[in-house]
Amino acid sequence: MSRVDIPSNDELAAKGFANGALYNAARPDYPLAAIEHFVDTFALSRSTYALDLGAGTGIFTRQILPFVGRVTAVEPSASMRASLREATPDVEVLEGSDVAIPLTDAAVDVVFAAQAFHWFDAPRALVEIHRVLTPGGGLGLIWNERDESVDWVAALSRAMRWDTQQPYDVGTDYTQAVAAGPFTDVERVKFVHVQSLTREGLYQRVLTTSYISLMAHDPLEALMKNVALVVEELPEPIAVPYVTNVYTATATVTGPHGG
Repeated sequence: MSRVDIPSNDELAAKGFANGALYNAARPDYPLAAIEHFVDTFALSRSTYALDLGAGTGIFTRQILPFVGRVTAVEPSASMRASLREATPDVEVLEGSDVAIPLTDAAVDVVFAAQAFHWFDAPRALVEIHRVLTPGGGLGLIWNERDESVDWVAALSRAMRWDTQQPYDVGTDYTQAVAAGPFTDVERVKFVHVQSLTREGLYQRVLTTSYISLMAHDPLEALMKNVALVVEELPEPIAVPYVTNVYTATATVTGPHGG
């Protein structure tokens, strides 16, 4: 796949996550310290109603669920929703998107987006998120990003062509983007995280990458051969290091237009 063959972000978001079961099995969870940061910042309790927007297969949903009273998960991908329902039958799962949340105004106390906000139409999404939040409600964003300061991780990223085909710039600071919406008190915090995988598990993790999942057979085979040159040199279990970026913000009480 050449540079000109890179799918658009809309195509990646729509088609790049069609295998919910694989994604659920291969993707990492989030560091407990980051979850506790959300709990403390938003004073989460059994009376809290949370929305997980762009919930995927519910990896984050299941981690935040013990700290709140209720979670609704909204996800556009049918495959992801199916995996989420199977793994988390007690959570309400709805079809929707960043700009079309199927909830009433001021319905939830806090909205989370895990590994998802970079797919959002940020200006429109932030207004829509604000709509469903109670006045002064919370917004929490979280990403796991591979720690490329580690040599073998950087080599893996090059083998994956992440340097040329990544759908967003890793390490992007979204503080100003969130602050430009109807939100205040925007803060960014970083955590470290590790995922333990077998070699086969790491191959599966690579295959969940959006643009890789859309590759035709021949370019995919060539890419995975390069990935294998890195992976086969690693002793098992493989500790995959991540930097976890977390953002918290508070919904303005007056609304997006001061009304």
